[in-house]
Amino acid sequence: MLMDIKELEELRKAYKEKKTKFKNVFICIYAIIASMILLSSITKRAMYYPTGALFMESIIALFHPAIFLFVVYVIVSSFTSNKEAIAYRRAYKAYFVSSTMKKVFTDIKYSHEAAMPKALISETNMMQMGDTYTSNDYLVAKYKGHSFQQADVHIQERHTDSDGDTTYTTIFRGRWVIFDLKKKINKRLLVAGKYFNCEKYDRTFKRINLESSDFNRSFNTFAQDGFEAFYVLDPAIMERIMKLGILHNNRIMICFANGKMHIAINNNVDSFEPSSINKPIDEKQEFNKVLNDIKVITNIIDEVKLVK
Repeated sequence: MLMDIKELEELRKAYKEKKTKFKNVFICIYAIIASMILLSSITKRAMYYPTGALFMESIIALFHPAIFLFVVYVIVSSFTSNKEAIAYRRAYKAYFVSSTMKKVFTDIKYSHEAAMPKALISETNMMQMGDTYTSNDYLVAKYKGHSFQQADVHIQERHTDSDGDTTYTTIFRGRWVIFDLKKKINKRLLVAGKYFNCEKYDRTFKRINLESSDFNRSFNTFAQDGFEAFYVLDPAIMERIMKLGILHNNRIMICFANGKMHIAINNNVDSFEPSSINKPIDEKQEFNKVLNDIKVITNIIDEVKLVK
């Protein structure tokens, strides 16, 4: 049974209260540590330390426990608030996201916890798949008779230095939308905004320049079959891709492969997520926010008319 907005608001409060409780505990712990450090500094000042040197030593001494406690707080808070976070997020998705999708799409299969299969992306060879792949908000549906699937996708590359320290670099983070195509395209074709690093693409792709100089300035085009690329990317399609690029600051990639059109929007944003838990739920604002996330998909058909 779908809960009402009052019940959802109670879940938000419970989640916020749990996080606030742990934040206050760690603030108190840091206040105690800071007081001990400052007391030690006052004692040293009374002895022989120059004031300036003592001040810098105190700042440095306060900095390290602050960083340590912040890391501990983030880890502990995420685990201790996990139950409340899951309950609130699940209820939010049902109340705002699923209900709004049902008003726009048909034949819906949606799970905010499910991932777009990695193989759907890797088999196109349009994207370096890095070392870690995560995905959520997986949706399969139809819009005005057009079948599509979409999800949030995050791809990272792991780097380990000579000291054994590991860091991660984001290759892609954003929306991935896949439309079924009615027009058959035999070879893979890739259009990438200039934002993307194109040096590591599959070597079966060959860089080509199209007839539109405006298009070439905004996008790099790679094809397995140059003749087919000119056929697919006619002036009307190029104009529509440029229109889509303007909507997303040219942080897009489009790949035609295996009877599908992949549109990757590297906007560094998670879609269909709740607003800050620190404020009461604004029902109208949340529904509008979900509609705006949905429009990322529907605009491709309604406004850009890239799918026919």
